[in-house]
Amino acid sequence: MLTRLIVDLYAWIIEISLWFMLLISGVAGYYATVPILNHVGWILQNEIAWKIYGGLFFAVATFLVAAILIGPFLVLVDIRKSVKAFEMKNSGSGSSNRDLPAERKEPFL
Repeated sequence: MLTRLIVDLYAWIIEISLWFMLLISGVAGYYATVPILNHVGWILQNEIAWKIYGGLFFAVATFLVAAILIGPFLVLVDIRKSVKAFEMKNSGSGSSNRDLPAERKEPFL
């Protein structure tokens, strides 16, 4: 019981942390882009546009990195859900041996 609860919560924890990472990276990109570009030596005329572009860029970069690093765990969770749905579908129909067709045996020569 507790192990299933932990596995179910694990999927929620991963999803919440991914959304939180995207939010934090977007905010960090919004506030950090203009100072970074000014430090490099660029002279910016429209700082608000560069802040928005920076926020979007940081969020997209974080999404790509998270997809590479956390993606395999999400695939495992998806496989687990598919197997669970398959087991629930088959367990409701009764015995699995009764549903299988009879094996035809060829006589020996």
